[in-house]
Parts: sequence; structure tokens; C-alpha cells
Amino acid sequence: MKRLLALLLSLLLAQAGAGMALGEAFLSGDDLQSLQPAYEAFLQALADVLIEKDLLPETDRASWILYQLGDFVQNGGSGSIAVLYTPGLLSMADESVSARRMTAEIPVGVVHLETLRRYAEQHSPLPGLPLDTELVDENGIPVPCRFRWSASGGSFLVWDGALGFVVDVGITYTNDDKPLYWYAEPAAGVDETLTLELLHPELDEAIGQVTLLVLSSENFWAPEVLK
Repeated sequence: MKRLLALLLSLLLAQAGAGMALGEAFLSGDDLQSLQPAYEAFLQALADVLIEKDLLPETDRASWILYQLGDFVQNGGSGSIAVLYTPGLLSMADESVSARRMTAEIPVGVVHLETLRRYAEQHSPLPGLPLDTELVDENGIPVPCRFRWSASGGSFLVWDGALGFVVDVGITYTNDDKPLYWYAEPAAGVDETLTLELLHPELDEAIGQVTLLVLSSENFWAPEVLK
């Protein structure tokens, strides 16, 4: 999660212009990770108050929260929070800049997947749908393992910091802690299932498996179910 948020934050800040410096006023990726659950709960409670005061229609609750979450990531969660409801701004609510945490319980622990609510190539600075994965035990302690992803279509992409560009690694990839993405050309009604095998840290032996269902429209992908 912290890697995804830090990457989104750095890319979005870079797009804001060369004159903007990343100073102490901005929160780090670790700060964002720790604050986001509380911030989402705060937005839900704040939406309740705004709806009660007839300042926000119930039908616009989800879009208003999504807009605020996108603003939170782009601005680094810094400074003050301005509460406003301007219907015209809700068209700017964009899931492609909002992180999403998905979880699945398996016999050896709980799989956490940090990704986006939606990936649209034309709206995102990322090369594909991010797949930042972790396995933890019942106490939240990381369980040593390796992650082998496979798909029937598209490609897995790896950001190689040493080379300075994205590498296409095909339809099967065992993650080596580099940022991993998946991309295929979206087409309405053509969904994709990505399979994740959790491997013993030293042996080529599976200790668990989950699948990620990714739904497609004409121009974006949306992760739907992790099980």
C-alpha cells in the first residue's frame, strides 16, 4: 500500500509542475497509509452530516467521497480540509487515482492486495493495474513467501529502477519485490481473471492460491473480486 501511495503521490506531484517542492507540509507514503482508513471513515461521517443538513444529496454520497479521496492522494493529505459540495466538480471524481485494498482469507493467512479502484490508461500515470501483494498471519505479521501471478491475456509489467523503464515480462511472473502491474487493451464485456499462487519462500511449492476478477469496459479495467 505504502509503495502504491508513494508512487501515485510522486507522479501526481510531478505533474503539478516543476515549481512545486515536496517539503515538510506534505505527508509521506507511510503517513498516507496510516491515515487513509481513518480519513475514509471521517468522510462517511461527514457525508452523514452534510446530507442531514441538505447540503449533499444522498444519491451523490459515493461520488463526493470518491472526489475527496482522489484529492487526498493528489495533494498528499496536507494542510486543511475544505468541505464543499459543487455538483459540477463531481464529474471530476476519478477512481483511477484512488487506491483500493482488497483482502482474501486462505488457510495460511490473509492476502492483502493494494491496487486501484479503476485503471484507465488515458487518466493514469501508471503503466497498468498495480498489484502490490502481501501475506500476513492472524496477527498482521508478514508471512515469508513468493508471489507468482498468471493471466490468460494481457501482460505483466515491471518497473525496473536500475534500467529506468517498464519491462514486459509476459503472462506469468514471480514477483521479486519490484512494482508489478498488469495491462491488456480493455474491451466491453471481456473480463479477465488473474491467478496468484503463493509459493514457499525457498521451494517451488504452492502454499495457497487466490484469484482476482477484473471487469472491463470500453476504456478501463476495474478489480472486482479477490477470493
